Amino acid sequence: MGYKKLDEVMELLTDELDGFNKSIVRLERLTQNMDNIKVIPDTTEIESLLREHLNSEKANNSKLQESVQGIRHQILKARLVPKIQLWIHYSIWFISLVIIGYLTFKVSGISAVQEKAFAKGEQEVISHLKGYFDQYPQHYESYRKWIKKKDSVPNQK
Repeated sequence: MGYKKLDEVMELLTDELDGFNKSIVRLERLTQNMDNIKVIPDTTEIESLLREHLNSEKANNSKLQESVQGIRHQILKARLVPKIQLWIHYSIWFISLVIIGYLTFKVSGISAVQEKAFAKGEQEVISHLKGYFDQYPQHYESYRKWIKKKDSVPNQK
């Protein structure tokens, strides 16, 4: 009985070894076939996809660049204060400076005007008094006496 079982196990092992040997032979044939097969890498599809992607990225980049340039142009044109308001502001400053300069020039000439006015007034008073004293000689005499009296009294300060 023990031998019968052993024969069965041996027969099973032999079958298994035969199957294993057949698989190894088949695997050797496949590996020989694999060694004969030459794989040539073909990257044309990948390259075409990459080119297509590059072109789309260039287009997107150019659109973005145009948008940035447009925004930059708008920012450069944008002002906090409108141009007309700046012109009015500068005009007011200029007119104010002109007026201040003119008034300074006029004020600096006041002493000359005062001297002229004083000289003119003095001449008018002298001519007026001369005419008055010519009309009234007795008043001229009393004026001369008064001047003499005034000159003879010393200053009593």
